[in-house]
Amino acid sequence: MQQFVINPCSPTFLNLLSLPSSSWSRNGRFLLSASRDWNCIFWDLLSGMKQETIRFSTPVLMAQMHPRNNSIFVAALYQEPPVLVNMAEGTIKRYELPTEMGETADTGGNTSDKEKEFAANGSGGGGVWSGSNNVTVVVCFDRRGEHIYAGTTKGFLNIIDVKTRKIIHTMRITNTQIKQIHFSRKGKDFVVNANDRIIRVLHLRDEDGLPEVQHKFQDLVNRVQWNQTCFSADGDFVIGGSAHKAEHNIYIWDKNMGNLVKILEGPKEPLDDLVWHPIRPIIASVSSYGNVHIWATNHEENWSAFAPDFKELEENLEYEEREDEFDVVPEEEVSKRKQDDEDIIVDVVTTDNINPFNDSDTDGPDDIFYLPTRPDEDQNIDGEGEAVAETGRKKVKHVEGDLGEIRVAKKKKRSHNDV
Repeated sequence: MQQFVINPCSPTFLNLLSLPSSSWSRNGRFLLSASRDWNCIFWDLLSGMKQETIRFSTPVLMAQMHPRNNSIFVAALYQEPPVLVNMAEGTIKRYELPTEMGETADTGGNTSDKEKEFAANGSGGGGVWSGSNNVTVVVCFDRRGEHIYAGTTKGFLNIIDVKTRKIIHTMRITNTQIKQIHFSRKGKDFVVNANDRIIRVLHLRDEDGLPEVQHKFQDLVNRVQWNQTCFSADGDFVIGGSAHKAEHNIYIWDKNMGNLVKILEGPKEPLDDLVWHPIRPIIASVSSYGNVHIWATNHEENWSAFAPDFKELEENLEYEEREDEFDVVPEEEVSKRKQDDEDIIVDVVTTDNINPFNDSDTDGPDDIFYLPTRPDEDQNIDGEGEAVAETGRKKVKHVEGDLGEIRVAKKKKRSHNDV
């Protein structure tokens, strides 16, 4: 484990009160911050300026950006129904979402009727909405952004359709308040963290897309609360951060088997948040003291795993070489070997998307493929076509040639400017 103290490397964006949550846009350019000062601020990190400021009539508990649309976000408000905000076309439209099955969603507008009533009673006087006691406190989009999963104070999990803004399914998974909802990268599983000290793993059924409880994780001995929980990068493990004030422990469970795999014990600092690295088996956790702890495995070199005939020696041994091991190979044979290697057929058209940050079944557009080198101008491809490629956003052009096969000619010496 390594410990870091983070210093800001860019202009600091401040709200008046604490920030319970922040959310990135899909392209990483915009940042949404939710604050206790009743504001949600949409930042443009490229210019470092505020893009939009959306003020509500009550403190904001949390907010999350739409996973595929940078102009839509959902917010959970204190003692009020959640709100879906659309900032497209330069106008801010708010849609009040239902909390219980059978409620009618707000038709949209800049201010809802309940919000006007709240403001009329005195928005600065600390009044609260006198509606149902079953209040939504946590919201989360699914992987495609088609549904909103909302958790309430009474333990209900509501699934809201984004287009119709109506509850399509509700289920009670606990008798206590739901604190957190987190989806895996593949979007087929999600975890629910509640006040009953149990982390529930739910799986979306293939036939109807409705959730069902797959596993329940808890510490039966210490009965600790959980401050944060999430999935591993591949979705095979679930980690939970203990809420003990004098411990910095991380529990790791196997999602498929349902057993406890490991308990990571850190310093005596309260754990506030944690996250799993999107590619590597690394966990980062944050303590209340402002320290960031990096958890990783200690790798021991085992060369026999790469070379079966490799043997580790405890002491030096005298090696006797073979009779022809160090014989000089004729230049003609070396040239023939190089020629055979250069005449191989290389496929430069078929590409594999190896971006680890992409979803496994993403439906977004692929990036433009281009060759990062410039071939010689006098070089022809089998006399039937030509290849045009430059460093930059230019495409590969083939004329009446086989798109799948390009015979690589003999390498030529090039100057620095031709590379």
